[in-house]
Amino acid sequence: MEHELHKLPKGERYGPWYRFHYPNHYYYDLLVGLDVLTALGYSNDKRLGYAISLLKEKRRPGKKWNLDGINPDPESGQGRWDREHPEKAAVHFGIEKEGAPSKMITFTALKVLN
Repeated sequence: MEHELHKLPKGERYGPWYRFHYPNHYYYDLLVGLDVLTALGYSNDKRLGYAISLLKEKRRPGKKWNLDGINPDPESGQGRWDREHPEKAAVHFGIEKEGAPSKMITFTALKVLN
């Protein structure tokens, strides 16, 4: 059985994977996955097709990509835990502004597409 980069084993969709985050920490999103797999030489693997097309679709005017979120993502398991335990919640550390063009996301996206 073949799996695509953007799907869980049973084909369900996990929202945080579709938003680009920075800094990455140990969290995963499609851009992190594409960055790793293309660096390992899997650029032409057909299973990356949808993820590559999504990356291209997310390009904003001016050929830049936005920072979609800062980790931990509110929809992730960590985000839910933080809401339930505010006294022990993770501290969000943002270098760039969410929803705005991101130098780091754009750099990584261009590296993947190159």
